[in-house]
Amino acid sequence: MMIDSATGMSPGERYAVESLERTRSFCGFFLDGKYYLGPELLTAVGWLEGQTFIYDELDALGDPVFPDRVAGTVENLTLVLADGARLKLHPIPVHVPEDLPTRAPAMGKNNGQLHGKTVVITGASSGIGRAAAHAFAEQSTRLVLAARDEKALAEVVEECAVRGAQAIAVKTDVTHSDQMRALAEKAAAFGNGRIDIWINNAGVGAVGSFENTPLEAHEQVLQTNLLGYLRGAHVAWPYFKAQKSGILINTLSLGSWVAQPFAAAYSTSKYGLRGLTEALRGELVGYPNIHVCDIYPAVMATPGFRDGANFTGHTLTPPPPVYDPRQVARAMVACALQPRNSTTVGTAATIARVAHFLLPAFPQVSGWLTRTALQRAPHSATSSGNLFRPASGERRIEGGWRQTRRLPYWLVAASAALLLGGVVIAREHSTNNKPHN
Repeated sequence: MMIDSATGMSPGERYAVESLERTRSFCGFFLDGKYYLGPELLTAVGWLEGQTFIYDELDALGDPVFPDRVAGTVENLTLVLADGARLKLHPIPVHVPEDLPTRAPAMGKNNGQLHGKTVVITGASSGIGRAAAHAFAEQSTRLVLAARDEKALAEVVEECAVRGAQAIAVKTDVTHSDQMRALAEKAAAFGNGRIDIWINNAGVGAVGSFENTPLEAHEQVLQTNLLGYLRGAHVAWPYFKAQKSGILINTLSLGSWVAQPFAAAYSTSKYGLRGLTEALRGELVGYPNIHVCDIYPAVMATPGFRDGANFTGHTLTPPPPVYDPRQVARAMVACALQPRNSTTVGTAATIARVAHFLLPAFPQVSGWLTRTALQRAPHSATSSGNLFRPASGERRIEGGWRQTRRLPYWLVAASAALLLGGVVIAREHSTNNKPHN
């Protein structure tokens, strides 16, 4: 929205309205010609038409607060209300995250390719999603950020604005089809009718033995990780087909290739996503500019182990090595610039995938190691974590798991033993199954 220079406002700046007892209180702020009631940036309740301030709020009876919704006019950072009261507009600082580089927003050689592209990211409030929001913000994109946590989304919107992007937040639960449809509609409206890149990233997990994990927990994992991605693809697809272009990026997992014992539903969802993406690619004959890109991260140092459901009775910690979630974000940007079907992030993911392929007994050995590690961990109460509601902990990119960067000697030895033991078991299995004469 173009801002009339006579208002005194500048693009990208926020302006609070001075409060006076004898006038109506305006507790929100102006940003880029729109007026928001709070920092969530979910829906504007007012906007400027030239210098005229249209205030679209209703009272308790459903009537406009101001006749014809005209609240007043703005000139030289002064709001003159319809009743003649004069209020000053004051610039307000934007939250600047601690990890923001001291340089200006990135304007590198690839900036032109993604500049102005409309990018939707689900699960953008923390972890990989939040890192992806930052990475795409530095490419000067138009970001539509989705998650269940409104407060966290508001923080990410501010962080992205500082990095040079236009961003809005849309509170969304990916397990609800109507909310996903609304997300696509709002994204298209924000993108002038286009959705260029859709990133399916929202995910949850439930750790525990299969029988001790409640059925509703298994179902919620599948609703989020598998059907949530299907919903995202389904609402983005019509825009891609109409444009004859678009990039769908799915955050899968090492668990898409290597089943994770004590996380049955999680493994089911991630294996299922491989089938979904391959099926979608099969329907793209005749659409050379529509791409489906899968990202396979190793274990990332996100808050996921802290926030996820835990039915083991023991404290959960990620098995090393753990990687920086920003590596996945960079891989996503790379796919947006030059689409490719499959990208693995983290050497450990590649090694585990190869070991799983070569060793038939890998799941049994992996299950034994997982069970042993859990039994040795401190006791902890069971919890459904963030399965059915947003997590209560601080929303951030990392979960504090990367203090130890080098693998301990015992883990290297255990990994070697795992591979050797798998080979031995595989050979014995092959020998025992040979036909006898």
